Amino acid sequence: MKKIFTLILFTLISTFVLAQNNYQDVVYLKNGSVIRGVIIEQVPNESIKIETADRSIFVYQMDEIKKLTKEEKTVAKIDNPTPPSEGSGLKSGYRGIAEFGYQFGLGDYGMDRLKINIINGGQISPFFFIGGGTGLRYYIDDDAALIPVFVHARANVLDKKVSPYFALSIGYTFNASNDFEAVGLLVSPSSGVTFNVSERVALNVGLSYEMQSMEFYDYDYYYGYQSGIYRKNSGALSIDFGLSF
Repeated sequence: MKKIFTLILFTLISTFVLAQNNYQDVVYLKNGSVIRGVIIEQVPNESIKIETADRSIFVYQMDEIKKLTKEEKTVAKIDNPTPPSEGSGLKSGYRGIAEFGYQFGLGDYGMDRLKINIINGGQISPFFFIGGGTGLRYYIDDDAALIPVFVHARANVLDKKVSPYFALSIGYTFNASNDFEAVGLLVSPSSGVTFNVSERVALNVGLSYEMQSMEFYDYDYYYGYQSGIYRKNSGALSIDFGLSF
């Protein structure tokens, strides 16, 4: 009988201890804060000392406390957690690119010009973008404004916040200063670095070479007439600054 009584008493104590382990002290402060842990010291009508799960210890005066309770511990449940993405590059979807630069003429037929591109398209993956664009080329010496229309493809090397990129634009240019007369083929390869500010926004800095096919005229100043027309490629190198959004 004595053994049975001892077993029952042990079971009751164990149950009580386990039940207590499932509860925690909760201090509700008048400023709205809630502190959870174990009260390790209490001075009646004066103060309490509570230890939180991370071993931090706080002391509060009784006039700071709204109420003291014991509450059951809760464990956050996560169903099918999704592992964090390893990449920090651009996300798929619509993307616009605005870029500008100053082009320095190269070779016998190169001419300086201001460059503006407005590109719209789709980010197919963190690595690849394709779209179409237009813009402005202002030829400073000739005081002429040309409008290019082109296809643009861009590839990022890394799925990271900072990544090298390579791009290619191919299209045709029209002379806005002369009734949008056709000028010729435009080809522009470029490379640089993309700095991803967020999943949707990035800054781009790069170098580009642009080849513009156009007609040049020979003029005989002695006789005062145009003596010939020939087509040449006008090349230029530029530093480009862009914003992707």
